[in-house]
Amino acid sequence: MSSALPPQHPVVGAGPENSPAPAADSGPAGHSEPPRVSAWFIFVYTLTTFGANLTMLAPMLFGLAYKIQLVDPGGKESSLGLVVGIGALFNIVATPLAGVLTDRTRSRWGRRRPWVAAGIVICAAAGTAIALASTVLFVAVAWVVYILGLAAILSALAPVIADQVPESQRGKVGAFSGVSTQLAGVAASLVGSALTGNLLLMFLAPIVVLVVAFVFYVVAIPDRPAARTKDHEPLSVVFRQLVFDPRKHRDFALVWLGRFLLQVGMTFFSTYQLYFLLDRIGLAPEEAGQKLALVGGIGIVVTTGFAVLGGLLSDRLRRRKPFLYVAAALAASGLTVMAFAPDVLSYAVATLLILAAAGLFGSVDLALASDVVPDRAEAGRWMSILNVAGYVPSAVAPVVAPLILTTSGGQNYTALYLTAALVATGAGVTAWRVRGVR
Repeated sequence: MSSALPPQHPVVGAGPENSPAPAADSGPAGHSEPPRVSAWFIFVYTLTTFGANLTMLAPMLFGLAYKIQLVDPGGKESSLGLVVGIGALFNIVATPLAGVLTDRTRSRWGRRRPWVAAGIVICAAAGTAIALASTVLFVAVAWVVYILGLAAILSALAPVIADQVPESQRGKVGAFSGVSTQLAGVAASLVGSALTGNLLLMFLAPIVVLVVAFVFYVVAIPDRPAARTKDHEPLSVVFRQLVFDPRKHRDFALVWLGRFLLQVGMTFFSTYQLYFLLDRIGLAPEEAGQKLALVGGIGIVVTTGFAVLGGLLSDRLRRRKPFLYVAAALAASGLTVMAFAPDVLSYAVATLLILAAAGLFGSVDLALASDVVPDRAEAGRWMSILNVAGYVPSAVAPVVAPLILTTSGGQNYTALYLTAALVATGAGVTAWRVRGVR
């Protein structure tokens, strides 16, 4: 099952001053809108994003937690939080940097392909190192390297829609890509639970899937080097664009904070759900992985249904905030049920409530953010800032969570998920404070 609000990977600073030159991947000369893409193009791109998401989610949802409990069974909660938190800190810097560098690459093989290929090699090497690691420190170092490989892959694949898909097809391609993320989350848990006897395969099998998909990608999806245009802005400018004055842009700051708070609660949930099933419910790792996959499969329907319903109704009613109130309430309810869950059934109910909240919040929050963007001419910049709100909790929550878990003798999942419920409720409060949108 994928994390409830999977991070997105836009081209940072994709406003007019930083957008890729049309000559690189545009349609006929003089037209900025690319031609329609074929069904084969859409299938291959979806398959490749599935492979990329599987490569990301397999270690995040199962493999890393399973490996650390083998290396450090007594302190697995703290060790997992430390490793995930360090990796997230590197991700905050690496992802926007990789996105900008892919825009500027002038390789004869194209500007996107080299980064995907390099990322695959890096992830394969780092995944092997994680599988063979004998200490938490070794796992942490290898995981940071793995994160760098993921940043290269995901930052190169995400802009393909903007590069080569016309506006009339972007919704369709984006929808297929979103579904591939959910399917990859289910597959990640199944792969992990099936390969507990072979750690090398556990970490490398997802990458093999990506390699096969990438072979089709190279054949089916064209790529060209970046155009030689005017001098690019320094990379320091890109990172300065991720900073803004919250007093000047109050509504946008509240939307940012709301996403951050909900994502913190979701990260508490997703990071420790395997250990919850092992320690609280008493399942074996293989059985826990199967339960994660089963509930995740049902969760795809729930998440998609609430996302579509919320998006359509909020557009029709021209209201955003009431849907965010409901989403925050669903998240808090699910996390509260999780705090006291004694068995798999109650865990499943809690998870589906949380995933319903994620689907509803994800669709309406994005619409709300679009409504309060301070400058539509720089929408790429502002949406990139918003996505940072999804990255930061991945660095903060895994560090804070072990401190909560160790209260009252350790493995205090009740305190962990009640804290998560309280934090997630804040997303409703911040939505209520937004003034410019109903």
